Amino acid sequence: GTDLLARLTDDDALYEGGKAAALQLPTFLGNHDAGRFAFFLRKAKPAMSLQEELARMMLGHAMLLTLRGVPTIYYGDEQGFVGDGNDQLAREDMFPSQTAVYNDNDLIGTDATTAVSNFDENHPLFRLISEFSTIRKAHPALTRGRQVVRHYEQEPGIFAVSRFDPETGTEYLAAFNTTQAERSANIVVGYEARSFETLAGDCPATVATPGSAAVTLPAFGWAVCRVSEVAE
Repeated sequence: GTDLLARLTDDDALYEGGKAAALQLPTFLGNHDAGRFAFFLRKAKPAMSLQEELARMMLGHAMLLTLRGVPTIYYGDEQGFVGDGNDQLAREDMFPSQTAVYNDNDLIGTDATTAVSNFDENHPLFRLISEFSTIRKAHPALTRGRQVVRHYEQEPGIFAVSRFDPETGTEYLAAFNTTQAERSANIVVGYEARSFETLAGDCPATVATPGSAAVTLPAFGWAVCRVSEVAE
């Protein structure tokens, strides 16, 4: 359920320094000690197709680069590396490897293996991370902005937050669909918001009513929107 993501944000108040300090916490999907995110996916849902794995990987990185904290991406995740576990089993080579336990892995989003060089800037995960990194750097709300949870569900579904520019107070809405089907929701936004600029995904052009944005997201999809017009 996306209520677990809401609980994670609620717990920010428990850190020394509270929610302001939580903006500086490193966040990650996986690392060499625990294992790669793709490894966790395969362990949790072994019947998933490669297409679904890629979609979930892309959603995870879209969230990582949009939600509060300092995103920390483990090398090779942008090339679809999977790993077979933690520690040494999650340390594939970017250069051509001679290690059989690495080279037999079925990578995500590519037909390549770790037996060849993996520096593909056209890999779908590389392109996604590059796109969201550019957006993040251009909008301080996504690096240092206060985060407010706007929508969650007690099952897989839509999770949404607002983030606010630390200088201007401009509101940004980020919404994510964690299910395999299109989902819609009316999401709370600031009452003054009137229209949106789309930064990623598919944002509504205007609010449905003051204080509410009607968002429709494809399976494992997202929308990152900037409030571009407010009421006088």
